Amino acid sequence: MSKVITLWKKYGMFALLIILVAGFSLASPSTFFTRVTFYNILKQASVIGVLSCGVTILLITGATDISIGARVACTTILCGTLLQKGVSIPIVIVVGIVFSAATGALNAIMAELLHTHVFVISMATMNVWTGISYLAVGPATLYDFPTAFKGISQYMLFGQVPSIILWFILCALVAAFILSKTYFGRYIYAIGGNREAAYLAGINVVKTNILAQTLAGVFIGIGSIILMSRTMTASANTGGTFAFDCITACVLGGVMLGGGRGKMYQAVLGVLVINVLFNGLTIIGVSDYWQMVTKGVILLAAISLEVFQRFSKVSFSEKASVASKENEKATKAV
Repeated sequence: MSKVITLWKKYGMFALLIILVAGFSLASPSTFFTRVTFYNILKQASVIGVLSCGVTILLITGATDISIGARVACTTILCGTLLQKGVSIPIVIVVGIVFSAATGALNAIMAELLHTHVFVISMATMNVWTGISYLAVGPATLYDFPTAFKGISQYMLFGQVPSIILWFILCALVAAFILSKTYFGRYIYAIGGNREAAYLAGINVVKTNILAQTLAGVFIGIGSIILMSRTMTASANTGGTFAFDCITACVLGGVMLGGGRGKMYQAVLGVLVINVLFNGLTIIGVSDYWQMVTKGVILLAAISLEVFQRFSKVSFSEKASVASKENEKATKAV
């Protein structure tokens, strides 16, 4: 059984993605297996993908944040209001990203001060940001933004590739580089793997955790901007189920809820699989309600696989995790 799980970890998501594409292409070749459909899937995956860059960082630190959707809504309303007041687009982008980063830092600071989990803090801040969004605009939808703002996500590079896809690729590469090639990324893994051991190894746990939450907020801010650019609207219910969708995609791809393990490419694969699946289900006529059921079943399956792996002591990593290395350092220090 351990060999099966190891093979699934290495190749399962690639195989599943290929099977889904092949299956839906056979089921509806004239509708699904087209360039337009694939571009639509990638464009829809790009927003969740950029947000998932931030969620991946959060999960690796051992944090689960359910306020992401509310933060996206609040960010888009702030940016939309500024655009309607005539503020220049570059300033609006900077303000949106800084605001989103600050909300992430706030969650981390409050969690550290109160010595509790980010999940608990995010339950409160989710309601705070949702309430502020509705106080600001009520049920109204902001629109009539400058046409140039649309170019952030809808510019066609070489007349073929939408810029929103390039933003997804760029953010995923940056997040992967930070996590795998920098000391800061190693510290993130160490904290998620064993916070006490990371502290004993000499890592400033509080500072690193706050910076990690802030970095995740930057990606969430970028995702909010490109979402707003794609729809050219902003409203208090914009966030929807983003938190659930991102967590589902990341966990399905192999990023562990317990923290300390996960790769950016796994989150990307999870995002692609989720979007191919639900686009395919929509094309073949499966109702939205059954798709909601499917989302829940997928998340349960992914969590069950993680729990089984944990109790069977099967390592999902091809090499020893960075967290384990930091734990060894801490043990030697003691």
